[in-house]
Amino acid sequence: MTSRRHLLKLALSAPVLARAAAAPAPSVAPEMAPESFIARIRPLFKRMDPTRPGDWLAEHAEPGQTYQQYRKAQPDRVIDRFRNLRIVPIGPLTEGQRAVLEITVDFMKPFFGLPLVLDPQVPLSTIPANAQRELYQRAPKQLLTSYLLNQVLRERRRDEDAAVLGITGMDLWPGAGWNFVFGQASLTERVGVWSMARNGNADHAQLRKLCAVRTVMTATHETGHMFGIRHCIAYKCGMNGSNNASERDRQPLEFCPECQPKLWWSLALDPLRRSRALESAARRHGFDRIAADLGGQSRALAGS
Repeated sequence: MTSRRHLLKLALSAPVLARAAAAPAPSVAPEMAPESFIARIRPLFKRMDPTRPGDWLAEHAEPGQTYQQYRKAQPDRVIDRFRNLRIVPIGPLTEGQRAVLEITVDFMKPFFGLPLVLDPQVPLSTIPANAQRELYQRAPKQLLTSYLLNQVLRERRRDEDAAVLGITGMDLWPGAGWNFVFGQASLTERVGVWSMARNGNADHAQLRKLCAVRTVMTATHETGHMFGIRHCIAYKCGMNGSNNASERDRQPLEFCPECQPKLWWSLALDPLRRSRALESAARRHGFDRIAADLGGQSRALAGS
């Protein structure tokens, strides 16, 4: 039987688009994402800790965004306008990074409830020299996010795409004055890119799990931005901003009681069905702590 990893390799090298993976139809209408579900999960999430020196909020003043503020700012649901998410691998990926990409795709499906289309890999040779750099001598090469967002990913976007998501094993920088960035997204253009470069050694069997968790966190965070969700300042949440790996590792994968309902409404998701599917994905890949947290969330949503 052909393995899932072999299928992924074929998709990365094929000259045609991979077929969109089927996603289960939502089983609850958008207006049925009740406040009672929010109340059930609120006790499971912790409020933000006091800001530490060097943290994102110590350097970026942000207003936050409640669920009700999101509804006022987003009169149209994503699900009413778009059909799928498109993923675009950029540059070379090692065997371990390909495995991390497979895990990330497996989480993205239930997280957002949309089918995924996997595009052919973008060769590094097609990216111009002025969109590549070495931060210092013998440093790993970095790619310029503005070029990737505006020239590479926007060109791949189709009318049915809710978002086009670039993923690379190379480091990223967003422009003058920045050393690096984990990922970057455009709220208006529906494009985003994230990197595995600072997530750990994907080719080391014992470190791959950490790399995968960090990559999934970045992917879901950046995609959340593309759906109009701003940084969360109320709870420890997958939509918190982060300045460094230490700060990011203190954050959960799942979105909080203010941010998770934004997905329920905009994507017409059944909160319990989504939570159980994410829990299954976490257990499938051995993410025990995340699976335990999602299991508690599922029980709360079920009222048990």
